Amino acid sequence: MSKLGVLLIGGKRSHQESHAAVFTKHPRCRLVAVADETDAPQMRHELNQELADDHGIPYIRDLDEALARPDVQIVSMCARIERRGVVAVKCAEAGKHVYLDKPLCGSVEAADAIVEAMDKAGVVNQMYCTVHSGWVQRAKHAIDSGALGTLRAIHCEELFAKGPPGTAPGDVVRQEKERHTDFTFPESKREMFDVGVYPLTAIHWLTGRKAESVTALTGNYFFAEHVENDTEDFGAISMQLEGGVSASIISGRFGYMSHPGGGVQRIVLVGDRATATFDASRPRVEVYNTDPSFMQPERDEFDPMRMWGSTDERVPMMPRNRWRRLDGGRDVMIDDIAAFIDCIENDDRPLITAREAAQPVEILMAAFMSAARNEEVQLPIPRILT
Repeated sequence: MSKLGVLLIGGKRSHQESHAAVFTKHPRCRLVAVADETDAPQMRHELNQELADDHGIPYIRDLDEALARPDVQIVSMCARIERRGVVAVKCAEAGKHVYLDKPLCGSVEAADAIVEAMDKAGVVNQMYCTVHSGWVQRAKHAIDSGALGTLRAIHCEELFAKGPPGTAPGDVVRQEKERHTDFTFPESKREMFDVGVYPLTAIHWLTGRKAESVTALTGNYFFAEHVENDTEDFGAISMQLEGGVSASIISGRFGYMSHPGGGVQRIVLVGDRATATFDASRPRVEVYNTDPSFMQPERDEFDPMRMWGSTDERVPMMPRNRWRRLDGGRDVMIDDIAAFIDCIENDDRPLITAREAAQPVEILMAAFMSAARNEEVQLPIPRILT
């Protein structure tokens, strides 16, 4: 049986580093090429070429040409967030199955366009998230089993323990803006947006309920880079879901030394019979010995937040050796991509398609509005007519 050809959109210093590595190892896939839009920034072209060279495949600077190739069945889409609405629609219109990077895109208008295009084309599409991980699956079983009774509230946390904290000036009070057009900078990201998509997607999948209102707070608490780029490093969101269920998340990045592992990943479910907590770092063994404890690495000028795996390859970081997860810290992307390939081969519907992925985008856009206005925002939010 022939393998599925995979086209990579995006290169180094994007999530494509990880996506490509997993697709390479999948027995039913083979990488065909890297591609991007012709008018992408020169820096992106150079980083795309680097990824292509790493995998020994060509780099095509014309996206339309790449999408027209008959040996491409799958697109791993890690285009710039600002261009995802346009690029994802092109992939769907070309009749390719699409593995979508998270977050889906940077506006509700772009999300609407992607959902419409995917539905019209009838292609298998899935956004990367954590719903296939063991701890989220266990939370789902607890809800579906009825052991907690009727679900009343859900809280989810996702915090990344990377980056040199304590550099943000203490006298800066950030004022959030209602709408953003730029999302990723060389030194930073919008972290409530970029990390918050994980817990929001999990809540939407676990409960099957849409959010009706959003109240949020964002800020610069830890990193000078976030202050300089006017990007939030942390956010908290409270929501009212359909059926009277309360939901909340905290998400962002809080520095190397803020956690013994890679960061907090936790779900708390509150039912009318019982409460349960599900933690990605449990079960674990805590190790106490004479080995040197983790120390944060020197600041890397190209990637001070350590956002990309290629930075760890270029400038190795000391391992965190005090917590050892009993599952070995399995990469959830392996299971996520495997589920996506299974859906293609079996003509099944993925758990998180563009339609499901659009709900977290709307919540995040409403969260920026709420933090800017300091008030609750009702959903759906208005669309800007173009």
